Amino acid sequence: MKLTLDYTQRLNLHALMGAQRASVDELRMFWRLQDEIALTPEEKDAIGYKTIQANGQVQVQWDVGKNLPVQDYEFKEEEFQRLGKMVREWQPGFLIGADRVWIEPLLAQLDGTLETARNGVAVPASGLGAMRGR
Repeated sequence: MKLTLDYTQRLNLHALMGAQRASVDELRMFWRLQDEIALTPEEKDAIGYKTIQANGQVQVQWDVGKNLPVQDYEFKEEEFQRLGKMVREWQPGFLIGADRVWIEPLLAQLDGTLETARNGVAVPASGLGAMRGR
């Protein structure tokens, strides 16, 4: 099953996978998936990716004004289902405003309600007009 991910989705999925409590088999699956979607050093440089220490925790930052092309990733059915379950059941929850930009298109793909426009950008199945005003 295919997911088309922008770099923000890749970074956030990578972080969510890294925060999972899992069995050894799931752990290995998440490591493999993290390796697959991880940004390359060149991509990190292009978006100004850096890690900082804040309140005793490591946090990542990047320049949201920068852009990278979206990429397609193929997942096995069970991986696709597990990623969807992970996102839907994330216990700490999400920030309504800040997370919408990356999670809404991801959920639409996971739910099967997204189409890909001619330029490769994922849009709601109801058409391009549904994305206006954001």
